[in-house]
Amino acid sequence: MIPDEPGVGRRYLQETRYRRESLGEPGPAYPRVPRYKEYPEAPQRLPLETAPRDPSDLWACLRERRSLRQYRERPLSLEELAALLWAAQGVTLASHNFLFRTAPSAGALYPVETYLAAHRVTGLDQGIWHLHIPDFTLELVAAGDCRQALAAAGLGQNFLGTGAAVFIWTGVLNRAMAKYRERAIRYIFLDAGHICQNLMLAATALGLGCCPVGAFFDHEVEQLVQVDGREEVALYLAAVGAVG
Repeated sequence: MIPDEPGVGRRYLQETRYRRESLGEPGPAYPRVPRYKEYPEAPQRLPLETAPRDPSDLWACLRERRSLRQYRERPLSLEELAALLWAAQGVTLASHNFLFRTAPSAGALYPVETYLAAHRVTGLDQGIWHLHIPDFTLELVAAGDCRQALAAAGLGQNFLGTGAAVFIWTGVLNRAMAKYRERAIRYIFLDAGHICQNLMLAATALGLGCCPVGAFFDHEVEQLVQVDGREEVALYLAAVGAVG
């Protein structure tokens, strides 16, 4: 049964439609924010090596990709982690103050930030890390074992705690809204989807398991990565671990 009054999701889609008669009309102005987020006071910073060329066949990766939730105890190596991070948001071209990446973004604004909950990664302390894009470095945001808290935040999906690492993507809203206003929210979620698919294909190429997660308690995930939930919000998660 269709409700008499449309819910917020349907109203949002209607109110952010592009129409010829109204395109270009003035709307709310949003402040511009820095293009790249960084943690200059991070207690640890770990530079990563960019991913080497891999002979994996794209068509085989597409055919074999599955959402896998059962992981072995083997930790990820730093080399594997760096390859996954590069596949998700690695820089492929620097041009005119833009750092173009492996996944597309509306207006090349890249409002999606990548955080990592490191559970079992060789050479990387447990905790929440942030990927600083310009120098491809991990910055420690919060040290400690967050496996139980992350699984609880993910509506009790235990594989978020048993994987070797969990990618956590947030959206810096005004980075996109300063240009695209209300419609930017559509693009931010599209960006996150592009990034996650890259991660899943890279995990498949490396013989790893990966499973994306869209069901979580937003505030609890945002607390883990220490963002405000208003100007920067949680978008998407993906667990990664060894399989087979």
